[in-house]
Amino acid sequence: MTNQLPVLPLIVCSMLLAVTRLREMSNGGSLLARWVVGYYIITTLISITLSCLMTGLVWAHQFKEVGEDSLRMDDDEESTVDTSERPIHQVVLEMFQSFIPSNVVYAMANDQLLAIIITAIIVGYLIESSQSPIIRVTEEIERMITKIITFLIQVAPVGVFFLILSNLTKLDITTIGKNLGLLIGATLSTMLIHVLIILPIIFFSFTRMNPYAYWIKIAPAWVTAWGSASSAATLPVTLRCAKARGIPATIYKFSCPLGCLINMDG
Repeated sequence: MTNQLPVLPLIVCSMLLAVTRLREMSNGGSLLARWVVGYYIITTLISITLSCLMTGLVWAHQFKEVGEDSLRMDDDEESTVDTSERPIHQVVLEMFQSFIPSNVVYAMANDQLLAIIITAIIVGYLIESSQSPIIRVTEEIERMITKIITFLIQVAPVGVFFLILSNLTKLDITTIGKNLGLLIGATLSTMLIHVLIILPIIFFSFTRMNPYAYWIKIAPAWVTAWGSASSAATLPVTLRCAKARGIPATIYKFSCPLGCLINMDG
């Protein structure tokens, strides 16, 4: 999992500003929120359904069980992994308890995105005016964090390369090679069906525009997402692409951080 701590201030600032602007829109703000949340939920359910069907019907029977030696972890790794089985009601209870953090600073330090976003939404709703000093400070922090994240994205490939290189030395490539190839093939084929068929159909149904031409115009966003495998790390590029396409700031500064939070489309 990619550490998202450097991007958290950007997410918080974007959500806080977006909620403040949504309040000023009155009924239009609630309508926008319903459409955005509804779109994310529906497309996520579609992607999950597609993934289950592809895995169950096409790929599941082709994987080969590997030996225990390939699955064994180091002692240090085993001590940090919680493999205990928890009852469903406890999982649900912990999920609801995670909505409201007891300590916001602790939540940010431990990547508790849901709690942080809810806190930002509440704070943004409580701010009475867009001329508040808090809003001006938040806008300045957002600009600074965007510059920092842009620099980190440029140097990230070096760190990712050495991270992968260290893990490759621990794996038995001859044993897991087939499964790895199948996993990559299953992932790519399912993603291509969702991205090149399902989402363009939805896009065309509402906009009557060529989805593939539009997709090329926002290439920096999805190329960065593909390379970094992190929706949080891609957020600054996504915001820049949305602005370049002429999307109103209120819309993209609300929808993009929210999509980043829920890992858009599963």
